[in-house]
Amino acid sequence: MIMKWLVLGLIVTGVWYGFKVIARRNKAKQAEDMRRREKIGEDMSQCAVCGTYVTDGQNDCGKDGCPYPG
Repeated sequence: MIMKWLVLGLIVTGVWYGFKVIARRNKAKQAEDMRRREKIGEDMSQCAVCGTYVTDGQNDCGKDGCPYPG
């Protein structure tokens, strides 16, 4: 009788730790996916007058005489 309880306890413990391992793996994968998304950047071009880098969609670098008027 005690052997049945021992085997049942081992099975429950194995399933418990299995879920913990899977959850840890999923959390690590989500963190890696977030890091990859953060690395995606925007294309930028250098202003010929002032040398400031601005995104392609930006209209103004904020300096006088800049070809990107606001």
